[in-house]
This record gives sequence, structure tokens and C-alpha cells, in this order.
Amino acid sequence: MTNPLFSTYSQQENQVTGTILSVFEHLGTSLVEDILETALDESDLSVVTFQSQYVAEDSVPDAVIRSSVSLFIETKTRPGEVTRSQLENHLTALEDEETKKKLLVVLSPDENEPTAVRAMDNEQVVWISFDTLVSALEALLSRDESVSTEQTRPPTERETFLIRELIRFVHDAELTSGTEDRVLVIPARRAWGEYNEYGMYFCQPGRSFRPSAYLAFYRKNEIKTEVPYITGSVDRVELTPDGIEQAHENGELTASQYNELRETVGRLRKDESERYGQLQKVVFLGGERGFTLKQPVRNDKTANDSDSRVAFVYNQRYVSAEKLKASPEKTSALED
Repeated sequence: MTNPLFSTYSQQENQVTGTILSVFEHLGTSLVEDILETALDESDLSVVTFQSQYVAEDSVPDAVIRSSVSLFIETKTRPGEVTRSQLENHLTALEDEETKKKLLVVLSPDENEPTAVRAMDNEQVVWISFDTLVSALEALLSRDESVSTEQTRPPTERETFLIRELIRFVHDAELTSGTEDRVLVIPARRAWGEYNEYGMYFCQPGRSFRPSAYLAFYRKNEIKTEVPYITGSVDRVELTPDGIEQAHENGELTASQYNELRETVGRLRKDESERYGQLQKVVFLGGERGFTLKQPVRNDKTANDSDSRVAFVYNQRYVSAEKLKASPEKTSALED
């Protein structure tokens, strides 16, 4: 029986795990395999069944995924809560599985590998952070349909919606880390001019971004010098006087955001901008916490074994604020 899309468990760990499993169950099997292979750095993971709250003797992992490989999943929603004794109990239960490949996956918001995982030094125990999970999901959303194959197909419209909602769920649960050191870099053919004109960033409603402290604009093969601080956002608002009035009444805009957006909507109308009247996501930018680079950061990313330049950013990308503040000359200095 298919699980409901949004988990009804009261305990947060079970709710998070149940929601992830529910979304996976509604996605195509090949996409789930791709997500897991990317997140776990494994290959040939053939996944068929999903089970939340599996019970074995002395072991209750939060979820089990089975097929040619058995994956026991232990989820933590706060850093520092992974314990060795619990993992050892899961491993004992995992040995009863009949599959050849058996993995115990520890999913947690820790910024570094938990001590308990590292101390076990066991290849069957694999830790992934929620940041890693989100990166794997975002990799699917960035697939180019024009160069896709049967093995690397982009998600359908329905699957894209589910993936975006899962990313949003993880963000809303505050399970990702490193917000203050994260810069959201967006392709800015249109957005760079709009930012200079209106001081905001507009995009399609419902677009999901990792929590980030700053926003940077990538245009004409370079990251622009001005990197504003993100002061807030509204997920969807109609850019009309009535639309922002409704958003304000619904509590989606603060008083200062409402006043700022009301002025901007008036200017959009006066300028006969295509944005006027549209339903948009709006990211508010400004304040004194932004920074300015000494020079634009030039893209030096090339295709493998080629001198052909490839874009540094497609849908969006994230870089370290600390690295960017050093004003590197080339984007290669921003790579992980």
C-alpha cells in the first residue's frame, strides 16, 4: 500500500523519514536509484520496496529499502545524536537480510561525519548529510532534456513537483547547514539588470533554494562584483497592488517588505515591465551585510578533455561566502 505523501508521524525523526520515503515511493524507480547512487556514492543500487518503522529484535531503524541491496536508514534531526550502540544494533539486524549488498545509512544534519560513524570504521555504515541529499535532488532538477538518455532522463513535471516539495520540506525543517557561509549564485541574464533597477530578485513561484545568506549574479561568464545579503523572501505573490495587499493580509509579507514591494510594483507598472501582473517568487535583498568583490570572478570551467567553456551556473549553484569574499579571479577557486 502506498504511503501518504506527507507523513503523519508525530515524532520529528519519523515524520522526516516517512516524508522522504513517501516522495521516493511516488517517484519513478530509476530516479530514486539515481538519488541514492549520488548521495551514497554507490553504483548499481536496484531499489524496489520501501518500509517505514521496520521492527527487528533490538533494532527499529527508521526505514528499510530492499531489492538487490538492503538499506537500513537511521535518521536524526539534530546534530550530535548518532550513537554507536544504536548503529551496532542495526548492523546485527541487517545481517539477517538475504541480499548480497547491505548498507546502514545514517542521515543527519551534522556538518561533519558523526563520531560514532567514524569510530565504527565499517564499510557497511554510510553517513550522508541533509545537504548531500538536497544536492542529489537538485542534480536531478538540473538535468538537460536535450542531452538526456534512458539512464539519465530528467524528471517529469509531476516528479519535479515532488522533488521540489521534498527539498522545501527539508529546508523548512531546518535540516541543512552552513547558511551564513552559503552564497546562492543564479544565472542573471535578466536578473542582473532587474536587481540594479529594483533591488530585488524575481523568479517563478515555488522555486526552491537552500537557505543562503547571500545572492550573487552570474552573467556573461562571470560573477558580478556586487553580492547583496538576502533579507527575506515571499514564495508566491501576484505583482499587482491587490496581489501584494492580499499577501500582506495573509501574513506572508512583513510591514517593511510590503512597503518595499508596493513601491516596486508601482515602478514595474510605470516601466511596463513584463513582471507586472505575474505570479512570482520575490527575494528581498539589501542591508549592510552584503559585500563587493574587487573584480568580477571569471568563469574558467571547461568540459572534460576540452577547451570548450561550460557554464559555471545552470539553474543555480552554491559557493562559500568565505571563498567568494577573497575576491578570486577565476571560478575554479570556488570549487569544493
